[in-house]
Amino acid sequence: MQSSLRTHLTYWLIGPLLLLVVAGSFVSYRIALDAATKAYDSALLDPVLAIASHLRRTGSRLELDLPSIAIEALRIDTEDRVYYQVLGPDGELIAGTPRLPAPPERLAPEEHVFYDARLEGERVRIAARAVKVEPGIAIVQVAETLVKRDKLVLELLFASTVPQLLIAFAAVALFWLGIGQGLRPLDRLREEIAARSPRDLRPVSEQDKPQEVRSLVSALNRLLSRLNAAIESQQRFIANAAHQLRTPLAGLKTHAELARRQPSTSELSSLLAMIAGETQRTSHLVNQLLTLARAEPGEAASGQPVNLHEIISRDLRDWVQRALGKNIDLGFELEDAWTLGEPLLLRELVANLLDNALAYTQAGGSVTVRTGVRDGESVLEVEDNGPGIPEAEREKVFERFYRIAATGGEGCGLGLSIVSEIAERHSGRIDLSLPSGGRGTLIRVVFPRLAAQAAHIVLPVSSRTVPTSR
Repeated sequence: MQSSLRTHLTYWLIGPLLLLVVAGSFVSYRIALDAATKAYDSALLDPVLAIASHLRRTGSRLELDLPSIAIEALRIDTEDRVYYQVLGPDGELIAGTPRLPAPPERLAPEEHVFYDARLEGERVRIAARAVKVEPGIAIVQVAETLVKRDKLVLELLFASTVPQLLIAFAAVALFWLGIGQGLRPLDRLREEIAARSPRDLRPVSEQDKPQEVRSLVSALNRLLSRLNAAIESQQRFIANAAHQLRTPLAGLKTHAELARRQPSTSELSSLLAMIAGETQRTSHLVNQLLTLARAEPGEAASGQPVNLHEIISRDLRDWVQRALGKNIDLGFELEDAWTLGEPLLLRELVANLLDNALAYTQAGGSVTVRTGVRDGESVLEVEDNGPGIPEAEREKVFERFYRIAATGGEGCGLGLSIVSEIAERHSGRIDLSLPSGGRGTLIRVVFPRLAAQAAHIVLPVSSRTVPTSR
């Protein structure tokens, strides 16, 4: 899964920040170690000097003139174990622990040194001093384990590292919030584009955008401009081609009808009838292409109040006559259903739904048209008891030029595609299902409802008596 830009930027900031924390902790550790070493080395040298000051020569022997109780006092420590050793000029043991490691280097008189060693498996710190005695040099050493030192180092490290970590976590939180605020222009740009209709190809304003975003907006506007030009070119081509085809087709149809009225053989009459029928279907296709050109991407649907009841009533008698000609029972259950839209396109939507239903319903079948308000929405339904649409095909029938095999009919597969385009342009949706009778097709188109009171302000409703074929 792709991470967000905010997360990506935060990761890039956290990495260097963690490196700085680690580097800071290492520096703090070295400082704490040096501080602890200096402090405890100074304290460790005191018993060395005290022992060295009590070396006495008695005759030919070198002795430590220090009571045992004083020696034990020097060795008392609540946390560490302390060892001492005194070596004579010839390296002989005068007093103390015999196994104490020797200094790493030869010491000059009155010189001291500190060094690390291991004693009985433990790490120890040793202070050694060369003391001048006749006739040579004695070595006094005091060693202690590192418990206090390690404890002090950890305390100092903890005291310095915890604030760094807290600052780092606070910085990450501030980074996250800061990056979020910095990316707000991108969020606003996304919301602005997401709120647009798919047909709204106007340029995006660059005035209130940050400098870093303007190049993106500029590239997006150039793309929208090219896309808009391509769509307009396509629309002009479809409209011009359909318009240029409609005139000769109308003439061809007229000439075919005139020829059919002249005396002719049965074969010629049949041929002329076929030409007239094909011309009629081609003219219907041209009109559908013109409708698609109007319904495809462009400006959003206008906000004129439209009553679906009135739209259907205008052409009702023509549809009844066509239904009677095919021996189909066409019925209407019409109630007021107001919405905002373009009357011409909504009229084409109704025409294509009815044309589709009548084309695929067998003789003796029935088609019912309903309008009304349900669940706060304006609804148009066209129900037939024809062969129906298989469930697997219901999504495909809204594709252009798609026809279900072996269903008959004379359509070219554009009717429901036009219905889908017009419904989308009016912020509507289409539901395709099986009627309650279990046979045929029920197509329901749902539009945002316009309250009747609001519609009356702009366009008064006229009462009309609706004739039906039932």
